[in-house]
Amino acid sequence: MNLVELRNLKKVYENGTVALRGINLEVKKGEFLGVMGPSGSGKSTLLHIIGGLDKPSEGEVRVFGRDISSMSEDELAELRRRRIAYIFQFYYLLEDFTVLENLTIIGELLGIKEPKKKALEILSFLRLSHRINHKPYQLSGGEQQRVAIGRALMVEPFLILADEPTGNVDSKEGEKIFNLFKDMNQRGITFIVATHNEELRPFFSRIVYLRDGQIIQEE
Repeated sequence: MNLVELRNLKKVYENGTVALRGINLEVKKGEFLGVMGPSGSGKSTLLHIIGGLDKPSEGEVRVFGRDISSMSEDELAELRRRRIAYIFQFYYLLEDFTVLENLTIIGELLGIKEPKKKALEILSFLRLSHRINHKPYQLSGGEQQRVAIGRALMVEPFLILADEPTGNVDSKEGEKIFNLFKDMNQRGITFIVATHNEELRPFFSRIVYLRDGQIIQEE
């Protein structure tokens, strides 16, 4: 089953910048797909369009079997709220709240039953139980990224889009994060991860390489 289908996807910004030039791509349920290429190759734009954060200039974007480019903003918001989660290079944690509160707040916003209990379970899975009362500034970069991953898991997503998720951590922490991703992937979550870090290639089940907004290679 294809979770994502892109047909002749193009994106041109108002200033004339061409970000994507006719992308055709299918992502199957359960894949751990790497999107690799240099900065400016279109990786982030591709993820933003798949997640409904941006709209294509041309082409078809089907996610979970639905053409999301024709969805209303409310429909897109519901899709993002319940099925898709994001992990970015920057953690975007709430600095004035503890680790536990950062996750619990998301659960409350989503209307999850017993959000604190769920947050504690996720933090245990992420090996962060000893940090639940700490604030983000008291954590290492790798720990902050794990909190961001925990926040994504509160959504109970089918699909996780990760954009340079190890960009702000060292190689050892990056490997820990990707081992965590693999564990989550084996539990049934589909991943699409944009990165330019060639050291992470062995983790992916499949890789597409972008350059100048085009897929130039697939392996």
